[in-house]
Amino acid sequence: MIHFTEYEIDRLIEEDLPYFDLTTDSLGIGNIDAVMTFTAREDLVVSCSEEVARILRKVGVHYVEMVSSGKSLKSGEVIVKAEGKAGSLHRAWKVCQNILEYACGIATYTNLMVKEAGSVPLFTTRKSQPGFKKIALKSVMSGGAHPHRLGLSETFLIFKNHRNLLDEKVLLKRIRELQKSSMAEKQIAVEVDSFEDALTFAKIGVRLFQLEKFPVKTLLKVVSILKENYPDIRLFATGGIKLENVKEYATAGVDGVITTAPFYYANPADIKVNIETI
Repeated sequence: MIHFTEYEIDRLIEEDLPYFDLTTDSLGIGNIDAVMTFTAREDLVVSCSEEVARILRKVGVHYVEMVSSGKSLKSGEVIVKAEGKAGSLHRAWKVCQNILEYACGIATYTNLMVKEAGSVPLFTTRKSQPGFKKIALKSVMSGGAHPHRLGLSETFLIFKNHRNLLDEKVLLKRIRELQKSSMAEKQIAVEVDSFEDALTFAKIGVRLFQLEKFPVKTLLKVVSILKENYPDIRLFATGGIKLENVKEYATAGVDGVITTAPFYYANPADIKVNIETI
């Protein structure tokens, strides 16, 4: 689903284990055979269990069972079970718990939005927390959504802050030229916040739009008019969309819904960790 390099796995371990485990080593309990379980305290969608398993194995845990990312669990069900020396389990405990709680929380919230959106696909923006991108991406994909835009190099998307730097006539002329040259194999997209702007760009052949922060009633009218006049147009609602209102936007005739809500509003999942002797 998402590839994490060995370096990235090592960096996750290093966040909590820069040198050694002072408490476990000082107590002299590191060589005790033990089992560690991560158990859901609430219904959730699993994410990043594979990365947790890699961390566990990397610190010396010899046996790991896990539920795959994307699976739904009920409260009380085990997400990950690991057996090994207590020292290895303690080295991985907190970093694994942190990853699972954040990732499962995002996946669960995303899945709720996906269900509310019904047959309309849900996409997430690239506004994840800095340094958290791969975990965030895997989490929304585990929840059933798709990344909208992975970075600046991927898609040609004109925002208001691009348009502010060019005279409108110059911009429209440049778009026409690009459609016939370097962007011939790409889809040019424009984010607009008014029907008039959408119509201006549609008239020169733009067929992919992000409709930014349109009230639902206005969105219904705009989508209807644009699709009637340009049957091949694709329209995506974006801006201020979250669990509470995603169904309204998804039923407005759009081709997809774009949201940042899973990154901003998802609570970490409640996961219990228990370590005991075998």
